[in-house]
Amino acid sequence: MLHPVGRWSFLVMAWWIVKSMGKEILFALVLCIISIPIAPNLAKQILPEILLPVLGISVSVFTAFRNTQAYNRWWEARTLWGGLVNGSRNWRNGLLALLPNDSDRTAELNKLLGLQVLLVWTLNGELRGSYHPTCAPKIDDLRQQLGLGKNSSSQDLLQLLSAELLKLCDLGRIDGLGRLNLLNVQKETCNSLGGLERIRNQPLPASYDLFIKAIVWIFGYLLFIRLDSMHDPGGALIGFLCLFGFVLAERLGAYTENPFVDGIFGLPMNRICATISSNLLTANHPLATPPQNQSALIWT
Repeated sequence: MLHPVGRWSFLVMAWWIVKSMGKEILFALVLCIISIPIAPNLAKQILPEILLPVLGISVSVFTAFRNTQAYNRWWEARTLWGGLVNGSRNWRNGLLALLPNDSDRTAELNKLLGLQVLLVWTLNGELRGSYHPTCAPKIDDLRQQLGLGKNSSSQDLLQLLSAELLKLCDLGRIDGLGRLNLLNVQKETCNSLGGLERIRNQPLPASYDLFIKAIVWIFGYLLFIRLDSMHDPGGALIGFLCLFGFVLAERLGAYTENPFVDGIFGLPMNRICATISSNLLTANHPLATPPQNQSALIWT
């Protein structure tokens, strides 16, 4: 996720956005340059006066709808990760309040809190398809400390947490009411996990994405043709900037649609997981330090 830093952060962020659209910008530039000699003839043959206004309204409606849906997906994912942060803190507080203060307490807390931290990091890797290079060895170390293999999934860890609660209840370490409260906390975690998986597995239909992209390019190109044929000199430059503006609006929606993969437009899940690690395993734990520092331009 782009994070504004310093007085020139706006320009730096704009550069990163433009850089991410390098292929689209190059294609639009080549297309416009090739079309300059034939723009007047094309404008006469394929551009009746009513076409651009009608098409412009359609493009605006579809682009606005798509970008709204994309942002809603991004914001829902951020809300669900916020629920995981709160759920993890509730898990810690519940255990601290319920476990007896004796010699076994520290070992039980370390295991149950470590499983919760491993759960959120495992979910992070499942949503993205991989771990950040600096985080992967630390996650493996935590798995080894908990006696788990590398192939344990988030679902496996949820089941293991439930089994550990049953064991504590059978041993008399917590009573039935305490177990119920902790299960409710785990229920909230499970709901957040399921919501994040749904967002990952159910993107906007590919056919709809292709349709929006096509009409934006068609409208932007026809607008370039019209402006180039009407205003000389300067019409080609204005037309290219208009084409770039519409393509930029469409691409921002496409980038925001998937909040897990892209480092520039996605959620800073490593930082969120580091916050949970700090809250549950203290700020000195290796996983409590995010890959990027506070002044970094991009948070992953």
